[in-house]
Amino acid sequence: MQHFGWVDIIVVAAYLVGVAILGIVQVVRVKTSGDYFTGGRRFNKFLMMMHSLGTGTHADDPVGVTGAVYQRGLSGIWYTYIYLFVTPFYWIIAPFFRRSRYITTADFFEARFGGPLGTLYTIMGIIVFSVNTGTLLKGTGTITAAVTGGAVPEWVAIVAMTVIFVAYGLAGGLAATVVTEGVQGLLIIIMSLLLVPFGLRLIGGATGLHQLVPAAKFSLAAPEEMTIPWILAASIMALIGIVSQPHIMEVCSAGKTEFEGRVGFAYGNFIKRFCAMGWAFTGLVVIAMVAAHQMPGLEHREEAFGSAIRDLLPTGAMGLMFAAILAAQMSTLSAFMVAGSALFSRNLYLRYLKPKAPDQEILVVGRFAGLIVVIAGLIFSFFVQSVAQALTIFWGLNTLTGILIWFGVLWRRSNPTGAWASFILMSIPWLLFGAFGTILKPLLPAAWWLGMYSETKFLPQLVATYLPLGVVAMIVGSLVGRRMDRQRLDRFYLLLRTPVGHEDRLRQAGVDVVYAGHSIGHPWELNHPVLVNVCGFLVALVFSGAILAMVWALARVGM
Repeated sequence: MQHFGWVDIIVVAAYLVGVAILGIVQVVRVKTSGDYFTGGRRFNKFLMMMHSLGTGTHADDPVGVTGAVYQRGLSGIWYTYIYLFVTPFYWIIAPFFRRSRYITTADFFEARFGGPLGTLYTIMGIIVFSVNTGTLLKGTGTITAAVTGGAVPEWVAIVAMTVIFVAYGLAGGLAATVVTEGVQGLLIIIMSLLLVPFGLRLIGGATGLHQLVPAAKFSLAAPEEMTIPWILAASIMALIGIVSQPHIMEVCSAGKTEFEGRVGFAYGNFIKRFCAMGWAFTGLVVIAMVAAHQMPGLEHREEAFGSAIRDLLPTGAMGLMFAAILAAQMSTLSAFMVAGSALFSRNLYLRYLKPKAPDQEILVVGRFAGLIVVIAGLIFSFFVQSVAQALTIFWGLNTLTGILIWFGVLWRRSNPTGAWASFILMSIPWLLFGAFGTILKPLLPAAWWLGMYSETKFLPQLVATYLPLGVVAMIVGSLVGRRMDRQRLDRFYLLLRTPVGHEDRLRQAGVDVVYAGHSIGHPWELNHPVLVNVCGFLVALVFSGAILAMVWALARVGM
């Protein structure tokens, strides 16, 4: 067992100082609120890929996946691979966010369904950011406690890291976040893959792995938790919910053109799918080490990733790994903070508190509004029981509003009546039968059904209680409710149909643009839109299949 030494401390300190300076100096690029919230929409493909990877990858991912693999086997990889066959849809989804010219997803709800639903989404978005922030901070604390053997308490790691990302996030906004992610994304890849070679060398390579780990643990489906129905239910939730994750607007629309958004969103996440192989095989290595008595058994599965860092890495490499973990966390947390501040300042402050506030005032409010999300996340991190539970809560929250976005884009007849009916009727069973029902159960002991599907293994049953109800409610409510104004809908759909670079068409049609930013179109998007859509989707689908085949093949090396 290695100990976290002075060399490791120096490596971590150098990283923290370097990334803080890199982020804070981006303050010179922030002149307007649009610069702060969107970075001027001028980022290239590499930065968009690193932004997508950094924002979408955090230390709770390896904590959750490695822990699930340690307990259930290779099937635990589905805690992140539920998005694997959803990723090709990212190629199709990204242009709609860029073409919307919105700054926040709440802008979408206001334009499509009206102000009240925009406010609902704003509140929900801030809650989602808080849950996400708490999940990430919880993951950081879990790893820190495991790596240091409890010498550094969870709360110390949580508070210390919060100070750093808040500092550069407040200063440079999205520009600071994306530029620092150019470095942090590379560290995330290192974090994901570094443990596997050290572990395999210790247990005798791939052959030793198969000798020490039961054959059943190499299956991509488990008899409990990650079953086929669980994987299907979680994947459906992922497809529905991905569009409503509040930070996806900035992830898809901060690039120079629609094509940057497509490449960044899809292939930045494909890099994450590749990284997940490292997390999964680290879990298998931990099983082998425990079986060979090279590591004591773990009381909780989510200790597996941190224990592997502590027991496998030499001094110096441990510090590099810890810096990479902090990179994964801070890249996401700063993005969440900036997006959360956009929701608060634009969709609450500007709409209700001071509608005529000048842009510089919105910029000042935006710099500090993200602290609300951070504080709420800090509170949540101290109450959530596990990363896996937090992840499933997060998936559920996103589906409640994600289904409204899908209907709002794909079905012109959908209206506020259907949207409200869908949201309310989905929320009730999700709250009562899910994790929140366990909070009420002590107050109503006779209500045995409260929280009956709160455990992560009951995810298919929980989804069945609320998702079909939401679809039916949206359809019936929209058919019964009053039709929306035709001209308003025409303006909304014209916005989504108009490629970046043709803003003149929108001006001629009298369509308001929230924030265009960089407005030069990509020639492929302008001249061959169908070919780009179809071929890009099919190529991404092949990538998804190839990644799953690679996992299957690697699991059989050494048999």
